[in-house]
Amino acid sequence: MSTLLTLRNLRVSFGETEIVHGIDLDVARGETLALVGESGSGKSMTAMALMGISPPGATVSANQMEVHGSANPAALRGDRLSMVFQEPMTALNPVFTIADQLMAVYRQHRGGSGTEARDRALHLLDRVGLPTPAAQMAKFPHQLSGGQRQRVLIAMALMCSPDLLIADEPTTALDVTTQVRLLDLLSGLQEELGLGMLFITHDLGVVARIAHRVAVMRKGEIVETGAADTVLTRPAHDYTRQLINSLPRPLPPMPRAQTETVLAASDIRRTYHSSKWGRRSTYHALKGVSLSLEKGEILGVVGESGCGKSTLARVLIGLDRPDGGTVDIGGTPAVDLPQKDLAKLVQPVFQDPFGSLNPRWTIGAILELPLRLHSDLSADQRSDRVAELLEAVGLPASVRDVTPRALSGGQRQRVAIARALAVDPQVIVCDEPTSALDVSVQAQILDLLRDLRTQRGLSLVFISHDLAVIESLCDRVMVMHQGEVVEKGPADAIFAAPAHPQTRALKDAILRVEPLKDMEES
Repeated sequence: MSTLLTLRNLRVSFGETEIVHGIDLDVARGETLALVGESGSGKSMTAMALMGISPPGATVSANQMEVHGSANPAALRGDRLSMVFQEPMTALNPVFTIADQLMAVYRQHRGGSGTEARDRALHLLDRVGLPTPAAQMAKFPHQLSGGQRQRVLIAMALMCSPDLLIADEPTTALDVTTQVRLLDLLSGLQEELGLGMLFITHDLGVVARIAHRVAVMRKGEIVETGAADTVLTRPAHDYTRQLINSLPRPLPPMPRAQTETVLAASDIRRTYHSSKWGRRSTYHALKGVSLSLEKGEILGVVGESGCGKSTLARVLIGLDRPDGGTVDIGGTPAVDLPQKDLAKLVQPVFQDPFGSLNPRWTIGAILELPLRLHSDLSADQRSDRVAELLEAVGLPASVRDVTPRALSGGQRQRVAIARALAVDPQVIVCDEPTSALDVSVQAQILDLLRDLRTQRGLSLVFISHDLAVIESLCDRVMVMHQGEVVEKGPADAIFAAPAHPQTRALKDAILRVEPLKDMEES
């Protein structure tokens, strides 16, 4: 196979601080090289250096950087070299239609008429599996789902038939079935078009599904390179072993005595209405959902994007009012509780901690606010309580004086959990709290939630599209599909013998990496 990418001694610095330390990479035609590592390891900086789009202030140097024989890869950008970014809503222009954005790429690099560009865009949107591509061409990015937007980005990257495709975490925020479809799509396109692909990810399950070779990156250095099967089953470096051992694994159910019900929802219905160009449309987000949660229990709620999980979460924490049905917390109807009293009983932990924490406040101020609102503690007592909360979630006392921007993603999520604990609620509702985290950080957050359940008797509703996480954490599972509960029961029973086709589809879409033998023996 001919070599498409040759990279030797790549270095990226900001001022006197070097963050990528002389790495070497090769990608052949028709090959997928997975670049694996945690956030901050330098993966995306490497990709941006190859594309010639490094952030302002970055200094890039290399002994050799060639793509398709060109020593100036940036000159090939959008044509022979293209990239699929992690967040399609940010990568796509919100004020232009899908047609405008795809056609602009083709006409800029290949010329041709508008008809040629439009035909090419329609062909690729159909090829990437976007339903009714002609109708989707007239839409704006916000009118598409996350999976549909990611397919548009893939089509855009293929508009000029590139030789090398760089994919930077393209499936991180997608549900498991959509993720598998996109990975299979990329593999099919690669085989059909002879693409070389540099696939950047922290998800080792994705690596097992799509990669031929793996390069493991840590703190700006490549610590291990090899065939995917070899690296995932017989890793040579301790860091690679650590990543593999951090993956969620099924755990035996935790024995619990029958206790009182702390949260119950019965026949919850929620319908949204919208009007566009004089036409009124109705969307049934929840169609009679019921659940119960016992003290000290973790209930997993799982399903694809759009199944109603987050709508259910908003109803449970009082941010949305159902059109029908009831929610009882501690035996009291939620509608009879003032919002301030409801907040003392149930608290949320959201998916994106950076978006849910005030970026201008210090961590100490963020954690003290619920104490000001919901307690009669003095200033000194509040300060002591903040210190207790930080200790409870495993954060050093020094973080109370910094803002969220100074923390990592995992640290910010720990702050969000600490804030939820501040008022000693009976229930915490976690909405995708680990979906954007590295595997090792995700493992730490899951361990923290287990410990909090054991130590404090907390009850959790844990919402996720990742069944591997649900299987490793939850006592019971509730599967949702199109606003309805299609299956529920003990986690071990559900995963051993799923009864509903949707549950089986979700289970089949779990991308697993088998545990290392020494891990099993330990």
